[in-house]
Amino acid sequence: MNQEKLREFFQRKREKSKPSSIDWAAKRDDWIAAVRRLFQTIRSNYLRSAAGEVELTEREKGVTEDFVGQYRVPELVLRVGDEEVVFSPKGVNVVGAAGRVDVFGDRGDATLVWQGGDDWSIVAARVPVLRLIPLTGESLADLLAGIMRP
Repeated sequence: MNQEKLREFFQRKREKSKPSSIDWAAKRDDWIAAVRRLFQTIRSNYLRSAAGEVELTEREKGVTEDFVGQYRVPELVLRVGDEEVVFSPKGVNVVGAAGRVDVFGDRGDATLVWQGGDDWSIVAARVPVLRLIPLTGESLADLLAGIMRP
């Protein structure tokens, strides 16, 4: 690489690294609101018929992300008997989605991704290509059956 090409290369790199005009505080606030709406939808719509069988509680967790900084976001804990499933928000800076929530159970884990608005999906496969299933009451039931003890 000659000196002129090297200088142009560095100029392009510098241009790419200039601060973006993203409002990270607004992005964080939208993310936290989306997580709260997701948990309300799970509570009010998807698990309404099982209300007497499950205990749902929320607790706060701290998250630290590049550009966004530190913030607090709710986690949803689903308890059935001595078993617990935790819906734990991972963050808003996620490749291929607007946000991610990890779901941990005794037999495994799953991932929910937020596409914006109230659009959530379950990650069914990551390879060879990302395959998503829309989050519905039925798909949530299948997810829970897969990560909870029989």
